[in-house]
Amino acid sequence: MNDEQIIEYLRARHHGQFDPPADAIAAVMTAVEGIEPQRSWFAALMPAAAAAAIGLVALAVFMTFGPNVGPAPGASESPARSTAPSPSPSSTLIPSPTPDGRPCCPLLQAGDSVSLAATDSQGEWGTIRLERGEDLGGYPDAAIPGDTFVIEVFVSYDAQRVPERGDFGRSDWTVRPTDAPADRFFVIEAQEFERANGIGLRPAMPLSVWFLGVDILTTPTEGRIAFAVSRRDADLQLELVYLLGDEEQVVALREPGPAPAPVAVATPQPTSDVAIAEAAAMAAALFTDLDECANPEDGYRLSFPDAWYTNTAIGDVPACSWFTPEFFRVAEPGEVPDEIWISLGVMEGVLGYIGTTEIYFDETVTIDGLEVRRVEYNPNPSGDPGYRAYHYRIIPDEGAEGPTFVAGTDTDIADDYQLARAVLDRIMASLEFDR
Repeated sequence: MNDEQIIEYLRARHHGQFDPPADAIAAVMTAVEGIEPQRSWFAALMPAAAAAAIGLVALAVFMTFGPNVGPAPGASESPARSTAPSPSPSSTLIPSPTPDGRPCCPLLQAGDSVSLAATDSQGEWGTIRLERGEDLGGYPDAAIPGDTFVIEVFVSYDAQRVPERGDFGRSDWTVRPTDAPADRFFVIEAQEFERANGIGLRPAMPLSVWFLGVDILTTPTEGRIAFAVSRRDADLQLELVYLLGDEEQVVALREPGPAPAPVAVATPQPTSDVAIAEAAAMAAALFTDLDECANPEDGYRLSFPDAWYTNTAIGDVPACSWFTPEFFRVAEPGEVPDEIWISLGVMEGVLGYIGTTEIYFDETVTIDGLEVRRVEYNPNPSGDPGYRAYHYRIIPDEGAEGPTFVAGTDTDIADDYQLARAVLDRIMASLEFDR
């Protein structure tokens, strides 16, 4: 920290109308002398939050909400905030406007950071921290538009109150030239790029936030945004624009200079289509000989393979909640046996999703006349790239509160994940609810 940084901060806090006394800077420097930078205790918990809350919150809660469901997906060990950019070489506080009206607080080099106010029509609801990523010639496993390069920015929201909108994130940001001739004016929206093998998106950990029934004040909301810039526009000064609030907040993003060299997209590796097809054929064969069960407590009945096992009512666990091809015993009421591959159950409350995770697909299907959301995802792709979770959730009526039906499996609880996934599809297709 130096004198200029302190003066700039004090002026920013007073909207430029502040000239600190001569002895103020010396007092501040003395006060901070020798203090080592520290991360808060909350930051140390970020990996756990990323695995359980940043991902699709529904399954993380579902796998731990009690005796009606299977065990929680195992959170892989990874460094704190392993998916975030590395510590920045420079950092800027809440910005103040420049005299000539040009963008302030530059994010011109990888690692530069700046904080802005998160705003809505009621004013400031929190703080947004931006960290500049690299200029990329492309992604080795995702095709970007021809003759373009990519600028990535890492975005983190810290809410002090609940914002007006239920969704925010990628759509709040654009890039444009600072001073461009009329024939070169443009606005670039943040994008996601599908990986060449069709599994997941780039940038990794994309920013896309939607919340409902999630404590936005304690749940981390962060991720990356990416902008595809035409190579011919590399000679322009670019600025990042925050679109919400009464006034735009603008940050300098790039000075004119050469674009990075293009990156060739590697030949896609074989997908798991063959494994999925084989598992679907095995599930179809299993369902030629059916058994049925009912859960009178939660109000549903279904069909499952006669060769598989389910549970009777055990303590607080309703019948027809667990499914597996293996014989199992319940050692303690409420404990989910290790042999269980699939869990179904009804939980109280309304679930929300925060999309700072790698989602492989997300679609809506109709089951017994009800809209059901089906999702496959990985909450921590950098720490455990092979992990997959697959679940169904009934979409409640707008504004409705109360029980929500959730069913799922994952690579940690199923010995054969693809088979468990295919069997769950057929179980769900047979599901009927008491009206």
